[in-house]
Amino acid sequence: MISLPLFKRNLKLAVFPFLLILAVLSMYTTVIIYMYNPELAETLNTYQQTLPEMMAAVGMTGMASNLLEWMQIYLYGFIMLLFPLIFLLMIVQKLLMGMIDKGTLANFLATPNSRGKMIRTQLFSMLLWLFLLMGMITVIGVISCEVMFPGELEIETYLALNLRTFLLQLAILAFVFLAACFCSENKYYYLIGAGVPVLCFLMQMISNMGEKLEKLRYATIYSLLDAEEVIKQGSGLGWQGILLLGMSLCMILIGVKRFQRRDFFL
Repeated sequence: MISLPLFKRNLKLAVFPFLLILAVLSMYTTVIIYMYNPELAETLNTYQQTLPEMMAAVGMTGMASNLLEWMQIYLYGFIMLLFPLIFLLMIVQKLLMGMIDKGTLANFLATPNSRGKMIRTQLFSMLLWLFLLMGMITVIGVISCEVMFPGELEIETYLALNLRTFLLQLAILAFVFLAACFCSENKYYYLIGAGVPVLCFLMQMISNMGEKLEKLRYATIYSLLDAEEVIKQGSGLGWQGILLLGMSLCMILIGVKRFQRRDFFL
C-alpha cells in the first residue's frame, strides 16, 4: 500500500508549513467572525465605495445580511483561496519535487520499494494534509461562530461552502502534483506548477475589478467556486463540484502514470 518510513518522513517535513498556514487561517477566520456586527458592516461598505477596485480585487464586495454571508464576503474571496494555494505549493515541493530535483528520489527507488508504493505514499500524504487543513479550519469556524454568535451560523450551508472550497483546492493540488510528475528541475516546477495556479489567481483578482475584465474569471479554475451560488443553493457539489472532482481524478491518474514511466537515473 504505502511506505510507513516515507510517510513518517513526510509528516516531519510538512508539519511546520501546515501549522503555519493553519494558524494564519485560524487567525483570519476568528477575527472576521469576531468583527461581525451591523456597525462595522456599514464602515466596510464605506471602504467598498471609497476603494471599489481594491476591495473588488480581493473579492470583498457586497452587503452581508447574516453571519455566513459575512464570512463568504471577507474570507472566501481572497483568504481561503490564497493561503491554501501557498500551502499546496509548499507541500508538493517538499514531498515530491524537492526529492526529484535533489536526486534523493532516485536513491529511494534503488531500494526494494516500488515506484507505485512511493508515489501512493506521497500522494496520500498530500491529500491527507489538505483534508486536515480544510477539516480543521471548518471545525474552528463552526466553534468560533457558536461561541461568539450562538445559533446564527447556517452550519449545513457553511459545510457545503467548505466542501466546494476543498474540491477547488483538490483540483489545484492535482494540477501541481501533475506538474511535479513531469518536471525534472525546481525551476520548471515553479514556472508551470506554481506559475499557472498563481496566474489563475491573479486573473481572478483582475476580473473582479470591473465589467470589462469580468470575462477573465471564466478562464480560471476559481470560477468554479462561486461562493455566493453555493450559499443560495445550499449544496457544495453541483455540476461545478463534480467537474472539479473529475478534473482532479484525471490529473492525478495522468501524474501517477507519468511518474511510473519516468527515468530518474539520468
